[in-house]
Amino acid sequence: MPDHLSNGDTNNHTNSNSNGQNGLNDHASGSDSNRVSGAAHFDLDAVVVGAGFAGIYLLHQLRKEGLRVKIVEAGHGLGGVWYWNSYPGARTDTPVPAYSLNIPEVFETWKWTEEHPGHEELKAYFRHIDSVLDISRDVVYGERLTTATFNEAIGKWQLESDQGTTFTAQFFCPCLGFASKAYFPDWPGLQNNFQGRILHPNLWPSEDIDLREKKVVVVGTGATGIQIAQEVSRDAKQLTCFVRTPNLSWPLIRRIISPEQTLKERPLLKYWLGEKRFTNVGGWLYDLTTRGVMDDTPEEREARLEADYREGGLKWCFCSYNNILGTQEGNDEVYKFWRRKTHERMADKEKAELLAPLKPPHPFAGKRTALEQDYYEQMDKPNVTLVDVKSNPVVKAVSNGLVTADGTVHEADIIILATGYDAVTGGLRQISITGLNGLSLEEKWKDATHSYLGLMISGMPNMFYTYGPLSPTAYATGPAIGELQAHWIIDTMRKMREQGLARIDATVDGERKWREKVDTIHAYTLREHVEGSWYLGLNVPGKRREVLIYSGGLPMYKMEIMDAIVPDWKGFTVI
Repeated sequence: MPDHLSNGDTNNHTNSNSNGQNGLNDHASGSDSNRVSGAAHFDLDAVVVGAGFAGIYLLHQLRKEGLRVKIVEAGHGLGGVWYWNSYPGARTDTPVPAYSLNIPEVFETWKWTEEHPGHEELKAYFRHIDSVLDISRDVVYGERLTTATFNEAIGKWQLESDQGTTFTAQFFCPCLGFASKAYFPDWPGLQNNFQGRILHPNLWPSEDIDLREKKVVVVGTGATGIQIAQEVSRDAKQLTCFVRTPNLSWPLIRRIISPEQTLKERPLLKYWLGEKRFTNVGGWLYDLTTRGVMDDTPEEREARLEADYREGGLKWCFCSYNNILGTQEGNDEVYKFWRRKTHERMADKEKAELLAPLKPPHPFAGKRTALEQDYYEQMDKPNVTLVDVKSNPVVKAVSNGLVTADGTVHEADIIILATGYDAVTGGLRQISITGLNGLSLEEKWKDATHSYLGLMISGMPNMFYTYGPLSPTAYATGPAIGELQAHWIIDTMRKMREQGLARIDATVDGERKWREKVDTIHAYTLREHVEGSWYLGLNVPGKRREVLIYSGGLPMYKMEIMDAIVPDWKGFTVI
């Protein structure tokens, strides 16, 4: 049998992590010495699911309110996506300190070493959080929440984990993130025929993988696939990359953060993290521009884009022009520049044309723009083969590799499935959630994903989720969204307590109006014309096309959600 790390039957197409994953190697980023497990019962005020940025911050704030709270976490350490993701090249595309929590006792005692830290430094950061705040004291590690049912008779949520641990709480707060359910293709023979090793980035083992003298196939060209292929190509004997849609990747320049820079910036962090990042649509620490792409002359535009390209990172998305996703004409100009720069870096013009074709595969930045260090140079190497699986798709797996439609066997000792996630909605749907009148989440969402404010679902009272469907999610940095939503949750709980209320629920009309708003804002952007995007649920076969993410930016989102509870519970029913 192949050495699958998927922990189960890949014919199920998906696999979960941040809310549960059994049988994996312990690659903990934090201590589990305080782990509570077994068939215990907890009577609490609130249960949080997931110990990533949002779950940690929400727990910290709930503690300060004096509430009895526990986190249920499938892993054996803090970090969420950074607990599970240990694959080669795993690195954040958001620079620090924007990609960190606004907790003074944490940031005043922490020193980043890189502007775009890798997974090892991020794991160390979460260990530091734990050492300062003792988060693990209130975490039930190694257990996946399986069911959550609202008991109308007592007005509380009753929850159970896969280990039999039960919880009763007034408030249920899933903080699962948008990438907590891995997607696996259902190619015939993948589970049973292939005799090599199959890896998924989200379930990467803790031990080193020796790639020397190995034939490796990487499937997928999302941000993760780019990072992995870039690193694997350095060691593998032969690397074959399956390309369905090329990633329009922008350079990342690795920069060291000196101790002097840390000391200089530390006094500014309270303002940067507490106020400034909520003035930026993506929660970054950059000032926005009012300049449009076509406002510049061709010479000015070339100079500006060249400077951005040399600087690297995603700052250009916010600071160079304000309408890259607003007009096709301007978007085409940015793509032409990027394509020319990419071709200049590659000697093999056939490969260059596949990765940067004359006709854009989609609007530039319409899908997630990966950051790369030397991806195009690595793909240009003779030991790397690129396969266009859009025109020549995979049809099956055999003992020694994958077979494409033209009959070619692409040999592999290791297959890396950088095939992404059942993104945005998959995390919540992996829990059996039942609300009022026996309404299940599956039934609620059978025709469309419904939510009010990207925080609550009608019929699921006192259930607050973070960083999920119909909120800014993937269009803004995770810590900023998690903090903003956590404060809204705390404000809501506090207001309920002040008014003697026991229950809050979103209205169906509130959901309808919010869905209309999310769809309308999305339609103003070029993302509306992107196919195959997980932003629209199109990366998983059979998943319906629908807008899953709010595109209005953090400042507008903050105003929307805060206005809803002040002064009169707009869009809610309260008891």
